[in-house]
Amino acid sequence: MGRPPSAALLAVTLLSAATAPPVTATEASFPAPPGPPMLAAPAVVPRAAPVAAALPGDPQVRPGEWNPKKAPPGWVVLETEHYQVQSQIGREKAERLAEHLEAMLDVYREMLPFRKKLPHFVLKVFRGHDEFAEYYPRGAAGTAAYYDQSNKELVGYDSGVLLGVRDIPARVRLASGLDVDLVPTERARLDELFEQITDAYTFDLAAVLSHEGWHQYFHFYTVSWVRMPSWLDEGVGDYFFTAKRGEDGRYHLGAMNDYRMRRLHMAFDEGTTVPFWRMLEFEQSDYYSNPSVFYAQGWSMVQFLMQNEDPHLRQLIPKLIEDFKDNKNFKKATDKAFKGIDLHDLDERWILWVATTEVSDPLADLAREFGDRIPPEALETEDAWRSLYAWHLARLAEPEDG
Repeated sequence: MGRPPSAALLAVTLLSAATAPPVTATEASFPAPPGPPMLAAPAVVPRAAPVAAALPGDPQVRPGEWNPKKAPPGWVVLETEHYQVQSQIGREKAERLAEHLEAMLDVYREMLPFRKKLPHFVLKVFRGHDEFAEYYPRGAAGTAAYYDQSNKELVGYDSGVLLGVRDIPARVRLASGLDVDLVPTERARLDELFEQITDAYTFDLAAVLSHEGWHQYFHFYTVSWVRMPSWLDEGVGDYFFTAKRGEDGRYHLGAMNDYRMRRLHMAFDEGTTVPFWRMLEFEQSDYYSNPSVFYAQGWSMVQFLMQNEDPHLRQLIPKLIEDFKDNKNFKKATDKAFKGIDLHDLDERWILWVATTEVSDPLADLAREFGDRIPPEALETEDAWRSLYAWHLARLAEPEDG
């Protein structure tokens, strides 16, 4: 995964399994960006055509706010109440992202009310991973987006999926020249699985920015450079990652992060998770010692508490963050929030919830349905996805217990 982000620079790490078994962690990049399954798109939105544009390294493409009347070539600058959107992906997508982020600010404020006037934030969106990688000051291998606290800037790039609409083709296919004996119905099923895998493992830019927007809001909310523990900061970010707009037009929280849950099921199988109480004691270095697992576990702990049927547990995280805001001492805030709670019992309840929560995985379906005829090397796709497929094949080949 590389270096953990500092307090000043927080990167979305949508982590993928890079080898199997055991599965090691890499940050998600456009070549291998995991995320939750996307809704079927009612229409295809054309991607912005490449134009002669100012690129990273050009002094016009600088951090912070720009003069809207002097946008660099190939860029669009939009102004909303709380955001300046600097877009290399066209006006239409910029407008949709601006609307989304303004709506997410209301979601953050509903969870953590804050009466002071919010500042003007910056969102900078590059047209692809290469341009994003040139701009990212820490090296962008595996990074989907980041928030720079020093200039209040969100930075991301077009993954090909925005608000559930995918405008790129399937990113899995059989290697050219491969002769696999399939009848027409099987070929149709294979094409269907390739589409489903692309949907399930390609991150939605809007969802990533929902995560990063939390970091942006939280650091303004606390007015502090004191770190909140990674399990909570990143876990809450992933909780906002799955925000969905309902028929009432409002965003709602609590949807399952299928990618994180899939990874957590793998971690249970591998025995690489830690007890609930142990995660509460983690330093940042502990969290990044096995990031693909602990990102998933951090999200799951937040999800388990925030969606719990026990109203006391549902209020625990907002109160924990509010106490941290007031005293800047997270140990004291944690001790206060969890006072009187049996952490070992809580751990057992969390384990049961994870173990009994089912999520779909089209890569596992591919392994079950075609693994006897399609080896991993026969797939033309991202290395991380091929490795996950190999992991599922290996599990299927293991003898059943008893």
